[in-house]
Amino acid sequence: MKRNICLFLVLGAIGLWASLVQAQPISNPDTFIKVAIHTIESLDPQFHTGSTSVEITTNVYNTLFDHQEGDIESVVPTLATMVPSEANGLITRAEDGTTFITCPIRVGVKFHNGTLLTPEDVEYTFERAALVGGIYTTLPMIFKPLIGTGSFNTLVEEIGYDAAFDVLDRAIEVEGNSVVFRMLEPFGPFLSLITGGISGMGVFNKAWCIEQGCWPGTKESGQKYMNLALEDDPLFDKMMGTGPFKLVSWQQGERIVLERFDDYWKGPAKLTRAVREVVPDNMTGLLLVKAGDADFIEVDVADLGLAVGSPGVTVLTDLPVPWLMKMNFNFAIAEGSRYIGDGHLGKNGIPTDFFTDLDLRKAFQYSFDWDAFISDVFLGHAKRPYGPVLIGMPTANPDNPQYCHDPEKATEYFKKAWDGEVWEKGFRMTLLYSAGSTHRQRALEILKARVEELNPKFHIELASLPWASFLGTMKNKEMPISLFGLVPSAFDPWVVLFRHMHSTGGFAIDHSYAELAKEKYDALVDELGTSMDPERRKEISYELQRLSYEDSLSIFHFQAVMHIAMRDWLQGYYVPSHPFNVDFYPLYKAYE
Repeated sequence: MKRNICLFLVLGAIGLWASLVQAQPISNPDTFIKVAIHTIESLDPQFHTGSTSVEITTNVYNTLFDHQEGDIESVVPTLATMVPSEANGLITRAEDGTTFITCPIRVGVKFHNGTLLTPEDVEYTFERAALVGGIYTTLPMIFKPLIGTGSFNTLVEEIGYDAAFDVLDRAIEVEGNSVVFRMLEPFGPFLSLITGGISGMGVFNKAWCIEQGCWPGTKESGQKYMNLALEDDPLFDKMMGTGPFKLVSWQQGERIVLERFDDYWKGPAKLTRAVREVVPDNMTGLLLVKAGDADFIEVDVADLGLAVGSPGVTVLTDLPVPWLMKMNFNFAIAEGSRYIGDGHLGKNGIPTDFFTDLDLRKAFQYSFDWDAFISDVFLGHAKRPYGPVLIGMPTANPDNPQYCHDPEKATEYFKKAWDGEVWEKGFRMTLLYSAGSTHRQRALEILKARVEELNPKFHIELASLPWASFLGTMKNKEMPISLFGLVPSAFDPWVVLFRHMHSTGGFAIDHSYAELAKEKYDALVDELGTSMDPERRKEISYELQRLSYEDSLSIFHFQAVMHIAMRDWLQGYYVPSHPFNVDFYPLYKAYE
């Protein structure tokens, strides 16, 4: 009897404790607060270079199509009313290969300023992206099938402005209540590339953009707005879309505040506000979540032990991420770069063309210690990539040859590099990582240690830059090696192979191997985009993965998994394609 009474009292105490925990008041019940270490580089979706800013724009803007709750392989209509296909007659093809994709536009959708969405807004959005040359990484992929080149500026150089504008104007046209994309040839990934999630093609309101000082939308005015610099972009700090949340304020480097848009075409969101707060480090953010002062944070693997088991905190681990990181060799470093010493091969520097030598690139490949990096930085919670096609994507080749940490081979190739001069003279350079990025810092520390232990004449110095400066320095080609990865906007191998290997895909431009790409890769990448034969597409993808290995364009050092911590009162979260880019619309706070 006494034992039963004791058991009853123990169970009662546990129940009381649980009820007390459950009864803790929900902090900021109408506001979602997310903390993060990275800042947003721009509020203009056409000027994004990383995934950090995409989360905000996908909650403020809508695209024509979206992915169903983060399923990146699915496409569902959003501002369009149907997903075009040959079966429903919205994709047609002429005898010469010209392909027409018709997108019926949803009626009655309101922008945040109360005006109604029109097909002209959609047309303007795409034409503006081409004209101003926004740096969003997917834009060259979208425009190549439409105008024949990934850059409107390149088309102008080839045929003149008037003729180039006419090509662009014909490529995207309004017909009734639809927008028709006229592609010069079949292009399978097109719909996926303009779909939401991590796409930068949020639809603008044309009249509002013009009021802000953007391109007026006419042929006559277009040349004044070509090649727009980020710092001159009128939409750098402004947003106005059709999404579930509207911009309230942005304190650059500190926080951004969004407010619910009550006239959202799907119905108002459950929460009133959403706040993204920048913190100096992940530990500070995690403490805010544990205290109930914030709702959501990405957790570094090293901090998992501090997050798991915290009262009131739910931790999700090893979430798959379509994010592959790589160290990219710069074949032509900018003259005058402060990171190459005196600019000459020897104890005080490196030449600007240092990494054009294939033996040198292979020496660096064999110097990197993948096992140490993944074990040290991620405690084993990361994947070793096969190559540029991410694990889990169609045609990723697990048998693609890979480099490994091999000091003997590294020494062999260093002795061959630059006809033996690298080994005899040595070198000195500075490699950069973004401030607060542990994985970038540790990758470079490991590379530095393994290279320097081979020859006392080898010297690598490390330095950090704030995220915006890090991006700018990479774009200015000042870095000898950049640590920047692939975050595909569609699960199609063409997307990542175009980004990594095509002369207009981004990396070849930023790292100066565009001529090599034109010679060896472009034709294969282009065929991969137009081919409808699955077997041929696999053959091409495998060949490109092999060429990437042979030419040693980058060190593929990890494919990520992610861990997040969130308050247990946060409901409605689903795991999107990038788990840290939260869809605010379904969120609410309650104990369930």
